[in-house]
This record gives sequence, C-alpha cells and structure tokens, in this order.
Amino acid sequence: MNLSTYSSSTVFSMVIVALIIITLLAVALHYLARRRVKRAMTRMTLANDIMKEGIGMSDHLIVALDLKENRFYNIHDERLPETGIRYEDVKRLVHPDHLEIFQNLIEGLRYDEKHEDVQTYLFNTNYGPGEPIYHLVTNHSVVEYDREGKPINIICTMTDETDEEHMRLMNQNMGLRYKDLFEETLVGLSFYNAEGRLIDCNRMMREICNFESRYDSVFYDTSLFDLAQFAVSRDIRDDQSLCSHLELPKRNLDKYVEVKVHPVFDQRGKLKYIALGVRDITEERKLYLQSKQNAHETQMANDDIRKYEEQMHYLLENSLMHVWHSTFDGERVEFMSDLHHPVSSMTIDEFARCIQTDEYEDARLRLTQKAEERKSGSIVFTRPFKNLVEKDDQVHWYNLFSIPSYDTHGRQTGYFGLIRDVTLLIEEQDMLKRETERANDSDRMKSVFLANMTHEIRTPLNAIVGFSDLLAAIDSGEEKHEMMRIIKQNCDMLLRLINDFLVISNMESNGFTMNLQETDFAHDFDDICQTLSQRVMPPVEFRHENPYSTLLTRMDKERIGQVVTNFVTNAVKYTSQGHITVGYRLEQPEASPQKSQLYIYCEDTGTGIPEEDHERIFERFVKLNDYIQGTGLGLSICKAIVEHCQGEIGVDSQVGEGSRFWFRIPCDIIEKKEKSTT
Repeated sequence: MNLSTYSSSTVFSMVIVALIIITLLAVALHYLARRRVKRAMTRMTLANDIMKEGIGMSDHLIVALDLKENRFYNIHDERLPETGIRYEDVKRLVHPDHLEIFQNLIEGLRYDEKHEDVQTYLFNTNYGPGEPIYHLVTNHSVVEYDREGKPINIICTMTDETDEEHMRLMNQNMGLRYKDLFEETLVGLSFYNAEGRLIDCNRMMREICNFESRYDSVFYDTSLFDLAQFAVSRDIRDDQSLCSHLELPKRNLDKYVEVKVHPVFDQRGKLKYIALGVRDITEERKLYLQSKQNAHETQMANDDIRKYEEQMHYLLENSLMHVWHSTFDGERVEFMSDLHHPVSSMTIDEFARCIQTDEYEDARLRLTQKAEERKSGSIVFTRPFKNLVEKDDQVHWYNLFSIPSYDTHGRQTGYFGLIRDVTLLIEEQDMLKRETERANDSDRMKSVFLANMTHEIRTPLNAIVGFSDLLAAIDSGEEKHEMMRIIKQNCDMLLRLINDFLVISNMESNGFTMNLQETDFAHDFDDICQTLSQRVMPPVEFRHENPYSTLLTRMDKERIGQVVTNFVTNAVKYTSQGHITVGYRLEQPEASPQKSQLYIYCEDTGTGIPEEDHERIFERFVKLNDYIQGTGLGLSICKAIVEHCQGEIGVDSQVGEGSRFWFRIPCDIIEKKEKSTT
C-alpha cells in the first residue's frame, strides 16, 4: 500500500498509535524486568542468608588477607582484632615446623597463577599472652580479583581438624593394637570361610602347625573339614572344644593341642566364617605326665616313711617303754621296766618339777585329781622332761598315757599307764617337717625361677627376632642403624638377664666365692661410671662423685662393680627425669675407729619406694612394678654379695622423691690419696 493514498492526518494518527503501542510495550518490558530483578534479588538475599546461616552454624574461621595492606581481617567468627592483624604476626602463630607450609600457601596464591589451594598445619589458637595452644587446621584459600584481574584479597577458610585427627589416630592405633593382639597372642588363631578354606592365621598358629610360609600350601589348599586332626563337621552349629594330636611326619609335626571351634553365622543363620583357636599343650602334657610320675614316687616315699615310722614305733615299744603308776596316798610316782621291777621313784611334786615347760601346776593337778572330777578319766600328754626316767641330765620327750586304778572296794587309788621315750620320734618329726618345708620352698622357688626366666627372656628375644627379620627389608641406612641399636640394646638386656640367672644358679649349687685382690678402687670406680653413663639417656643426667685419686685396697672388684651396676640399672628403669648420682666415701665406725668402711651409694630422682617395701625389694623375684622389664633378682644378688662381704645394704626412699640405695663393706686401706680441690 502506498502511504501517499493516506492523508497527512491519517499518517500522523497511525504514528501516534504506533508510539503509544511502543511505549506500552516498553512499560510492560520494564515492569517484567523489574519483577525479574526483584525475584533475583530475593533469591540472592535468601541464598546469602542461607549461606550466612550455614557459615554461622559451622566452626570455621574465615578471614581475608588484604594484599594491599598485607593484613588479615575477620569475615566470620570475630576472633581477630577489629583492626586486623599483620601477616608477619600471623606467621608467628604458625608452628615453626609448619611455617614453610603456610608461607608456600600464601605466597603461591599471591604470586603464582594458582586460584586456590589447600594445606594443613599447626596453628596457635591462643592469640593473647600465655602458652601456645596448637590446633591442627586445614586452610582452604581462594584468591579474589578486581575487575582488571589483579588479586586483591586471599579468602582463607580455616577448619579445626584437631578432634578429627585425634579420632583418626585413635582408630588407627586401635586397629594396629588389635592387629598386634591378633598376631602376637600366645594362642594360635585362624579364620576359615564357609567352605573351610583358610583365610588368615596369626604367627602362633604358624608356629604350632610348622607353616613353611605365611601361605602354606598344605593348610591353605586343604579344607578344614578334611583335616582329620581337627574333626570339624560340615554341619557345625555350636561351639566345639576338643584335644587333638597333630601328627604330620612329612612336616615334622607331632604336637598335642587344645582346639576351640567357633562358627559365625549371618542374619539368615547361614554359616559365614569359622574361627579356630589352638593352644599347644605338648609341654603341659609332658608336665602332667611328669607330675603323675612325681606323685607316684612321692606316694612311694610317703609309704616308705610310714613304714619307717611303724618300725620306729615297734622299736620304741620294745626298748624305750616303761610302766608307771601314781598313788594318791603319799603322792608318789613309780617307773618300772615291767610290772614288778621299779626303775625309779619320786614324789608327784618332784615329777611336776622335772617338766621343762611352765606347766608345774597343771602336771601336779593331773596326777592328784580323781577321774570323776575330770571330763576324761584318762591322762594323755607329751612333754619334755629332765631326769625323769633316764638320770642323764638330758631333756627327753615322754609320751604318758594312763587310766585310773582302783582298789578292791572300787575306790580310785591313783593312775596306771605307759610312758615311753619319744625323743627320737620327736626329733624325726621335726626333721621331717623341716625337710618337707625345705622341699616345698625349693619347689616353689624353682617354679618361680622358671616362670620368671621364661617370661623375661621372651621379651628381648621377641624384639631381637622381630627387628632382625625386618632388617633385611629396610633400605634406609638410618632406619637400619636404629634397628641395630634396638637389637644391641635387647642383646645387652638378654645378657644381663642370663648373667643374673647364672649368678643365682651358681649361688644355689656352689655357694658364693669371692676373688679378693689388691686394686685401686678409685680408678676402678671411674671405669665403672664411664660404662654406666652410656645406659643413662637424656633428659636424665648421670653424675658420679669420686673423692679420691688413689684408693688402694683389697676387694673383689668384679662383685662390687656388679652391685653398683645393678643399682644404676635399677635406677634407670624408674627415673624419667632429673639425675642419677653414684658415689662413695670412707667411714670409720664408732665401735672400731681403727677400721675403715667403704660406703657406696646410688641416688636417683625416680618414682620412689613405699616404706613398707624397703625390706621386701631385696628378696628374690620381687618387682614393685610388673610393667617394668626385669626378673626381680638384681637387688637380691646385691644383698647376697654385700652380706658375703660382712657388710650391710639398705635403701632410703619416699614415694615421689626418689631413692638412695647404699651399702657398707669393711675394707683394709693400703694407700689413699684425695683429689685436689684446686
């Protein structure tokens, strides 16, 4: 259509209408745009509120490093001052060992092309004075840029992971503890699947079954249900206990074991696993058989003793027995070898005075009191007498038995009975009692000795064997050196234990021997202290006090050195800080001022000893702390050596204040020279 056909007014009207329509469209679009912007602002505000609320609920510390001012400011959790804190001051809050990690994080974001980074380090949360309180934090940092793309801020979100790390370490340690418990337990443990195939087993199980390797073909390729030695049924439902004889000649396996079988079922009652606990009772069986043999031999010995006692009783009845009677009239007592021939006679008062105990009135009353006045008509007692039958001025034990004697009218006239000399029997009984007690003490001491020896030797041996096995698998020279140090330390410990056992064994069999020789104790003391100083590790300080440059005397320097060594070794076990001091001095006792005594002591700042245990700790196998390595023989050996030197030994100690072990021995001084004080 051509516009020229329209009039100018018509065109103008059309333009106006078009403008109105355009204006209305523009207003409508502006309204729609404002609604969209308002909704977007509402969503942004809501999102910001949600994010702010979420951040507020968290325990994060959010700060910003202003790269222009080089200063940290709070964003969330107002822990920093309002004026902020300088970057250099923040670096001082980082643990020195982790300062490089923190600097690499910040400098990497500031100067490198990184946009974000995450690092973990120790951070001091105590911003004020006082001791630092380090927490393990994870710093997630991002860079904020301006419109020109230049970094202006580094936003750091710091999360405290101390509790999580502690929990992780606890779980890790717990897992390692259970793993070690499984691997190092003294009972053989193994686990099988529902088909009876071996899944895993611990070290003791491998030792019991003589595994050639951790994955032994015989036991891994053979089903548990096919091992006749264990006799486990395929339809097992309950726990089983049995004793079995493991015998595999090809594997050199011949042992007696106690087996515990425990099936594990799932929620549907289907067999899932089978746990097997095996304990080697071969030695126990040998001990049991030996015990039976010992019991049989003991019974035979007891029968022999009983027979011997019967024979002795028969001999006493036929050779050391007398008839005796007493009378109320005249109060006399007669002893006869038979019914007609008196051996001796005396008054009841003289009879009572012959008794060698404080029972004069009781003995006199027994012979003068009538039967109806007593609870029992007979008189039976055994007492020691002097010059009663045998007039040899020796004490004899007599057993008296009597019944009342009556006249023809039924009146009691006195007592009649038998008296026999049981001195030999009493002596035999005392000897038997002493020997029995001695045998019991010897058996008990041997049992304690064997138990302590087995337990104490196993500990260093386990360490030596374990680290020796690991030594070949370690490439690091530093780790190898540390393992060799531990092996040497346990070898020294094992050597000391064996030396203690040998000393005790030698004391029991051959007694104590001393090798006295002329020696310079001042020089020997310095040598001993130089050796002992290597056993004392920081932070404990080792000191020695030697007041003489020369002290020539006669002694067994090896034995005296053994006592000093045991004192220091004992102090090292119970001292974790402070010092251990060893020294000596010469003393002149007041009773014999012309004679000299050597007083040697070892003082420590350890845990101390309760007063009631001061005497007991010098007994054999006494340990005040069962968790401390040792046999409890060292101090008893020291006591035996000192007493053999005719000296005395003791300890002065209080709990929490340390201990001072000391001993004195007499000595003959040949020459002495004190050290110069200048």
